[in-house]
Amino acid sequence: MSAVVRTVAPAASPSAVPPCGSRRAGPVPRWGSLVREAPELGAPARPVSDPAAGGRTLPGGPGSGGRGPRLARRAAGRSGARGSMRPATAADRGHMPGSGSGLALVRDFEGLGGEGVASRSAGRPEARHLVADPPGEGAQVASRGGRPRIGQVAALAGVSATTVSHALNGRRPVSEATRRRVLDAIDQLGYRPNVVARGLRAGRSLTIGLVIPDITDSFYPVLARGLQDVLGPAGYDEIVTNTNGERDLERHALDKMISRQVDGIAFAVFHTHPDDLRPVVDAGIPVVRLGGRRSLPGVDLVHSDDEGSAAEAARYLLRGGFRRIAFVCGPAAEGPAAERVAGYRAALAEAGVAVDRELIAHTEFSRAGGAQGVGRLLELPDPPDAVMCANDMMAIGAVDAARERGLRVPDDLAVMGFDDIEAASLVTPQLTTMANPAREIGRACARLLLERISGAVTGPPTEVIIPARLVRRQSA
Repeated sequence: MSAVVRTVAPAASPSAVPPCGSRRAGPVPRWGSLVREAPELGAPARPVSDPAAGGRTLPGGPGSGGRGPRLARRAAGRSGARGSMRPATAADRGHMPGSGSGLALVRDFEGLGGEGVASRSAGRPEARHLVADPPGEGAQVASRGGRPRIGQVAALAGVSATTVSHALNGRRPVSEATRRRVLDAIDQLGYRPNVVARGLRAGRSLTIGLVIPDITDSFYPVLARGLQDVLGPAGYDEIVTNTNGERDLERHALDKMISRQVDGIAFAVFHTHPDDLRPVVDAGIPVVRLGGRRSLPGVDLVHSDDEGSAAEAARYLLRGGFRRIAFVCGPAAEGPAAERVAGYRAALAEAGVAVDRELIAHTEFSRAGGAQGVGRLLELPDPPDAVMCANDMMAIGAVDAARERGLRVPDDLAVMGFDDIEAASLVTPQLTTMANPAREIGRACARLLLERISGAVTGPPTEVIIPARLVRRQSA
């Protein structure tokens, strides 16, 4: 089974629509802009002033005459907490901001407020110390409370913080012996890399948004797993939002993704108007639509061959001698449902069978919806002898409706599903269905998003089509 990849002709002029994956400056600041505005490590910092104090320089800031440490000592004395104070070593400066010369004072307090803040409610908290041994004798770290830092890992492993970073991200070669020492130090300290800081340095948030209509539908967790198969090794996490198939929630989900400054969006819902995706495209965030055939400016598309798969399912039923074939789809024929209805119509026309509009039922994408839709069809004066359903949960509901009326499946009513979720092989009778490769769709989507983010793929939208396959079981 191989996917078909093709370029989609842009639906708008290049001047009106930015290339897929390009980042246009807008009202929402991106991670990269925050990094560019930050002073470089080691550069002289600007004095910190307090508008409430008439613009006077705050104690402890540059230009304050070094009053910061003295005031910190006074504050520590008032709160009853005392720590160690000594000249900073090279190991200390490995995890301290700045690299200027001179005497730097190290003072750590263990309390509720974090580093440098003493707790008034915890009595006399015990101080934390970073003790550096003489050169050549290694380093020992004694830490009680607080999260380990990369400088402590470097000190314990006897390497620089840069070497620790290279050993973790693999961007520069590190000897196996050095890498082993770094990993041992990480295990000993329980160190975890700061993903937010890494994202700031890279100018990215290292997150991908996944917008889905129904998290309880078994298709979508498998889809999410496929994305994670590719995103996880690349250092990305998913943020999943459920919309219940409501357009207002879909638009709100997109706004949230923009606010969270995700690096890309996988959009697996079908009610959204092209204008709803415009803010995402204008923000320069790569977006991949999962399902449907309608081309949107600046939006890539990954989907199964919904039209061809539905036509294949209808032909299978026609070969079995069925002629009153019904189709149970969602509330409105749009997205993949529209493509499947088109394939169903095409196969019937190809066989010379007239399409009866009464045999196309619109209902919810759920087991209850399938039961309701098929229940209405079975009340027709000339009921169907076979039913195609838009997904497997609707097909299970169709079997429920047949049984309630004393019908046998498939003898009295043949039922076909779509997706081949795990439950399709667990129900009785087992569902005949079209296997929709959810996990491979997720993987293809993730690969395309990463290519857009990295700039490996540019230009007009890309469409990736992944074929489905017939799975013959007992229900038809």
